[in-house]
Amino acid sequence: MLPLQGGSMMMPMLLSVINEHGAVSNGSCEVVSRQLDGSVHRCTFSELNARTKQLANALLRRGLGLGHRATTIAWNTHRHMELFYGITGIGSAIHTANPRLSPEHLAYVINEGAGEILFFDPDILPQVEALAGSLPNIRHFVVLACAEDMPTSDAIALECYESWLAAEERIFEWPEFDERTAATICFTSGTTGLPKGVVYAHRDCFLQTLILSSHAWLPIPKRNPLVMMPLAPMFHSSAWNYPFGAFFMGRKLVLAGRDVSPATIIGLIGSEQVTNMALASSVMQSLLAYVDESGSSLAPLETLITASTAMPAHVLKRLGDEFGIQTAHNWGMTECMFGSSGILSGPHEALPLDGQVPFKSTDGRQTPGFKFRLVDDNGDLLPHDGRTRGHLRVRGLWATKTYLNQKEGSATDAEGWLVTGDVATIDPDGYMHIVDRSKDLIKSGGEWIPSIDLEHAAMAHPDVVKAAAIAVDHPKWQERPLLVVVKKEGSGLEENALLEFIAPKMVKWWLPDAVVFVDSMEVNAAGKILKHRLRDEYRDFLTARQLWAAG
Repeated sequence: MLPLQGGSMMMPMLLSVINEHGAVSNGSCEVVSRQLDGSVHRCTFSELNARTKQLANALLRRGLGLGHRATTIAWNTHRHMELFYGITGIGSAIHTANPRLSPEHLAYVINEGAGEILFFDPDILPQVEALAGSLPNIRHFVVLACAEDMPTSDAIALECYESWLAAEERIFEWPEFDERTAATICFTSGTTGLPKGVVYAHRDCFLQTLILSSHAWLPIPKRNPLVMMPLAPMFHSSAWNYPFGAFFMGRKLVLAGRDVSPATIIGLIGSEQVTNMALASSVMQSLLAYVDESGSSLAPLETLITASTAMPAHVLKRLGDEFGIQTAHNWGMTECMFGSSGILSGPHEALPLDGQVPFKSTDGRQTPGFKFRLVDDNGDLLPHDGRTRGHLRVRGLWATKTYLNQKEGSATDAEGWLVTGDVATIDPDGYMHIVDRSKDLIKSGGEWIPSIDLEHAAMAHPDVVKAAAIAVDHPKWQERPLLVVVKKEGSGLEENALLEFIAPKMVKWWLPDAVVFVDSMEVNAAGKILKHRLRDEYRDFLTARQLWAAG
């Protein structure tokens, strides 16, 4: 006997459905976009929807359609948001390339993505000109600008985005197609080896948006309306789906553009009454430092979604006690957006802030529709006891199985679980704690030292802004930890004082052999410090120091 099936219409889950819902049910809601010149652009959801239809007509006129691809190199602006809806709405895939990649990597990902049209912001023209000769698939170079702001180029033929739209009607019927059709393409940061392409289907993006918009993932402001500002860039995991979530929920969306300096962001929070932000933890700590220096305010900000490295306990307590800000720290990666949720389980959310902090300091619990497990080096299962460390494996509704242009199952292990590259613990309540990246563990004398624990200990010092613990060569112990630190401007913090501060927080042999103070450290689009660059620079640091001391 065949199983009984549901009797619903089974309409495909497409991003155009969210686009139309935003225009019809939330049409008067606002998208605020800070332009490259610092001016602020405002439009309603219904106006943006009409422009996506003009874009769809323009794309079809130039041969794009179901199964095709277009590439963007752009910041968080209303025009970039229009591309997300217009390109995907006709069945093409939007490939968002990271402008911060090296020229070699940027050319590589554009060619691997196989987009036929390249949309880019005017300030990115020099990069595009330098690469144009090595981009054989691109047949249209479109600048995201109006006619009067168009740059000129002797190297390539430029086309104007606003001129494209002005020539088209605002009437368009979105086609219906298989929800498994590719919608977005994003490449990993390429911190080790070449970047790898991750492809999300419409179904994936739709489900991600449902999760983002739910109480299982989004902390809701209690005093003011929800006004959303993603500082996560659109070229990195679609700005965590905020452009889709705002249309879905009917909430004002604020896009910061290229300038994400603390002064600009603090200004937008106040002028646009932002109550929720999505950002890397390190960026939030930079905003706090600016508030301290300038005497400015974070009001009316009430909720944060953070990712990358978890914030130190003292920062979480300060955000809650001093500013009344609720935080939810989640874990994810390009291959697995929304992998965990930082929303606390009911019994833990009922605790006072001091009781919540140990749970908020983790990397969250698995998102609905996901499974976590830990395995040892042989692939054998490990217990979720909060102490045992193992390689994190994930299965989930949209977890990546196969990288773009690679063999089937290239992202998973032999049992079909996503290989995350993270080492973690999971406690009996399901809270997962990233201990380290597999490649960032420090092996000293045959024993592993977790770099994240060293960094958390250093970040607890009030004068430390950023910290990275890396492995450097040692003649006896193979590797020893070196701590690289950015300290607060004007701080007199010295090496011995910092080592004395962190010594009580760890076993003696974990203590770094040295501290190096630097003015800044390079980060990727997700705000994660590029440790491989530091390892390359400081690999021989201890040897050189010993020679200097002896000589």
